[in-house]
Amino acid sequence: MTAAQNDDPFTQRALQIYEEAKSQIRYVAHRFRQKIIRDGGLAAAKHWLRPSRTTTGFQRLLDHDRLDLSVEAVALEAPWNQLFTADELAVARARLEQFGYFNRPRRSETRSQEVHPDELPDPGEYPEGARATVWVSAYERNPEARNKCIDHYGATCYVCGFNFEEVYGAIGKGFIHVHHLTPFAGAAERRTSPVEDLRPVCPNCHAMLHRESPPLPVARLKYIMAAANRARRASRAVER
Repeated sequence: MTAAQNDDPFTQRALQIYEEAKSQIRYVAHRFRQKIIRDGGLAAAKHWLRPSRTTTGFQRLLDHDRLDLSVEAVALEAPWNQLFTADELAVARARLEQFGYFNRPRRSETRSQEVHPDELPDPGEYPEGARATVWVSAYERNPEARNKCIDHYGATCYVCGFNFEEVYGAIGKGFIHVHHLTPFAGAAERRTSPVEDLRPVCPNCHAMLHRESPPLPVARLKYIMAAANRARRASRAVER
């Protein structure tokens, strides 16, 4: 990178989001930084805003629910949006819209109201044997999208690594839940990318992802599990 590129404000902004991703979500995007250093921030951004598949880095940010750190989000900000063509801005907006970026609700401690097939709210009473009518808001799922997600990622939990066939044998083969990174609630009908928008997760992790509304980012749940495992190992070491 030339001295002029190094002093370029957009290059500095691009390097800033690299540092923020590294410090805030522990994502060290070496290739992202290398391309910025080599080509300059603007040339690198224009390369990534071509109408092609999204990058691995975009997927990592999506896992962390931090698309605000993406090149796409930065390119749409003022004054940087003046540096890009209408086509480049359209690519950036379309990618972010696909995952509900512009309508993403603020995170809260309230549990999600999305109901899974194996999970109904506790009514506080426990009658048995009587017929009951249950009203559930349903959002159409495309089984082909589910199948393609599993074809790509496998039937192993994306969060904890649990595989039902390995534990239960043939009866567990292919069993897994599929989690939508962007919830359907409040969203209009949309096209779903099996690889970009879906992740296979075990029922336990699926339930934990939905303990908050909007759901926890999958990367956040991985971090929570790792921290809990470290604390458990430390506790056992002390007991010994």
